Amino acid sequence: MRLWWVILFTLFCFALLEQGMKKRDRDYLALSNQLAHLQDEEQKALYMRESLLLQINSESDPAWIELTLMEGLGLVPENQTKVFFTNSEQ
Repeated sequence: MRLWWVILFTLFCFALLEQGMKKRDRDYLALSNQLAHLQDEEQKALYMRESLLLQINSESDPAWIELTLMEGLGLVPENQTKVFFTNSEQ
């Protein structure tokens, strides 16, 4: 007579277990996607860090300083001649 209560309780427990497993799978998928995104962001940050370190280290290089002055300010070393080009079709 009480067997139906045991069967009902077992089915209820099974339904709860199934629901918990589905939630666990959804959470696992969401966390896996978040991990992949964070790993991509980490790679981008490491690349930027390496680039910035190279830039910082090159700033003490005299050739880099000369190139920056020539490109940024238009300065020319003493032994070179600066040439200007004009557009004659204006």
